Amino acid sequence: MDEKPILSIVVPVYNEEDNVRPLFEKIQSVCEAIGDAYEVLFVDDGSQDKTFAVLSELSKQEPQLAVIRFKKNAGQTAAMAAGFEFARGQRIISMDGDLQNDPGDMPQLLGKLDEGYDLVCGWRKERQDTFLTRRVPSIIANWIIAQVTGVPIHDNGCSLKAYRASVIKQVPLYGEMHRFIPAMSTVVGARIAEIVVSHHPRRFGKSKYGLGRVWRVMLDIIAFKFIISVFTSRPKSQKPKRLWQRLSDVLFNREQRAFRAAAILSLPFFILGRILFATANIASFSCFGVAVALLGLGWLTENKIQQAKRKLPELGKLARFFIFRCKRRPVRLFGPTSVMLLILGGILFIPQVGSLSLKVLKITALNLSSISITTGILVFCFGLFGELIAYANAKRVKDYTVETFLNTNNEGTCSESSS
Repeated sequence: MDEKPILSIVVPVYNEEDNVRPLFEKIQSVCEAIGDAYEVLFVDDGSQDKTFAVLSELSKQEPQLAVIRFKKNAGQTAAMAAGFEFARGQRIISMDGDLQNDPGDMPQLLGKLDEGYDLVCGWRKERQDTFLTRRVPSIIANWIIAQVTGVPIHDNGCSLKAYRASVIKQVPLYGEMHRFIPAMSTVVGARIAEIVVSHHPRRFGKSKYGLGRVWRVMLDIIAFKFIISVFTSRPKSQKPKRLWQRLSDVLFNREQRAFRAAAILSLPFFILGRILFATANIASFSCFGVAVALLGLGWLTENKIQQAKRKLPELGKLARFFIFRCKRRPVRLFGPTSVMLLILGGILFIPQVGSLSLKVLKITALNLSSISITTGILVFCFGLFGELIAYANAKRVKDYTVETFLNTNNEGTCSESSS
């Protein structure tokens, strides 16, 4: 590995002892045919079987192989982030370690990358997975992601992708964000393409995914759309601005998109509160309360984003709360609670339930419902704006601890900061 590689292959693995050796041999064969100097980085995400032992023995024989072992399991996104960080090549390819992705597709991915794209995604058009538990949820989720983010990718979950290193190293990855790499890459202005790739049935080991992740993906879609709308760089328009655009620039700084988003979200609540104000009930005050709270939350979030841009030496208490206590994914923590409160508010509109609550709590069903719905909205928005603060500070914290790094030139232990 004296020669700096042009191509880096990143392979996250977890309990894949039967797959890693044949996979490396296939990758090696294809890379030799490509002809560029290359390296293969296997990232062992705290495997509990013999995966690391197999890779360790293999690394003694193969100078192109490097092995990164985590101290404990940190998830596939963290493993991919570590691989991208340690990769030395100008071009990077990622793939799964279960032999379902085909290394034979790498030349086609690189060829598309050479056409001027920054990210080329694989599309498992003929996916060899269980239809109901894997393929159907994937089709639905990919369609929703494409509609919400505006990035028309058929298969966001395919790990087989090619990247320009200069682009992917700018994209913060954490909290299962690897499924949203195409959407998140738009934040740094990546040019994205997609090609059909092969997909094989799993031969060894067990799948690490199931239907349990569907609800998390739905929350992630909302959060990532919000992140993209706030952080994506937009080219300045050469057209003369209209009056409302100039007024917007006066009221809100062009870069203060988090506060602007809060103002937009608060507007319907101000209007609804004014409509209900004639009745002077708790519902109208709840609407005004939500609107004011959103403006306050937007201002606070904008302040924390600006602090993150200034790269202050210490994380603030709020940033530490969202990053460490919420494990960087506050929308996942507060989302289910907010949904339960919204459902409760809807149930209280049912006449039978409303009459029972009136007798027990001495309060009208409408008021109790308004309190529940208002709280649910605020809890969800708190988690949503927390995602912005976590993302703004993403580059300052790692989600993994590297226990061992192995290759022919370096064998030892190195530590990284971990959340």
